[in-house]
Amino acid sequence: MKNVKPIVIFGLGKISDVVYQHIVRDQSFQVVAFTCDRQWLDATASEDGRHQGLPIVAFEDLEKTYPPEAVDMIIAIGYQNLNASRLQKCNAAKAKGYQLVSYVSPKADHGHWLEIGENCVILDGVGIQPGAEIGNNVFIWNNALIGHHSTISNDCWIAAGVTIGGSTTLGERCFVGLNATVGGEIVIGADNLLGGAALILKSTDDKSVFIAPGTEKFRLDSPTFLRMTSLPAMGSRQKRD
Repeated sequence: MKNVKPIVIFGLGKISDVVYQHIVRDQSFQVVAFTCDRQWLDATASEDGRHQGLPIVAFEDLEKTYPPEAVDMIIAIGYQNLNASRLQKCNAAKAKGYQLVSYVSPKADHGHWLEIGENCVILDGVGIQPGAEIGNNVFIWNNALIGHHSTISNDCWIAAGVTIGGSTTLGERCFVGLNATVGGEIVIGADNLLGGAALILKSTDDKSVFIAPGTEKFRLDSPTFLRMTSLPAMGSRQKRD
């Protein structure tokens, strides 16, 4: 069901642009303006004082032009300080009386069982299986899988391609990087940072960090590698010819 109120998006960066473009594509909400803290207005606004063709209003003055009775909000900023910055702005908006809405892509894979909190963003291709619960202020990027009966606690960020097994709990304020895999029936502590491609198969303590090693550089440069690896195939074709 579409929201009856138009919305204002907090944020003028790349994350807010991604959220805005998805909302416009799907016609999920009517976006009427952007907002950010006054100190960032001069640095981020275009020459005409607009963003994506819409007005920008300082957050400190937002209720004067767009009162909470008339609009809702979505806080579309990144995972700085393990999502604490986004949580802070959520609390500030709610203190002003604004209701925070969530965006769920119609291209996400879920059913009537979806349980989701406020100020969440669920992008294309995300699979959410039956029994899973999504807390408040959770951003899940494309093609992630949230396993059955798992719990994603408040204020988490799950990057694209992540797999979280069934009956697993992800603690509050966690960041899970690109293509990380979290096994089933374990508990990830609060404030964990799971780097890209990490493989987590056991429960973790709070404030843990897991970083997977990067692929080492190969000894040959690309022209030499291509030349050497293509020679056998070229020779075989010449013999057949």
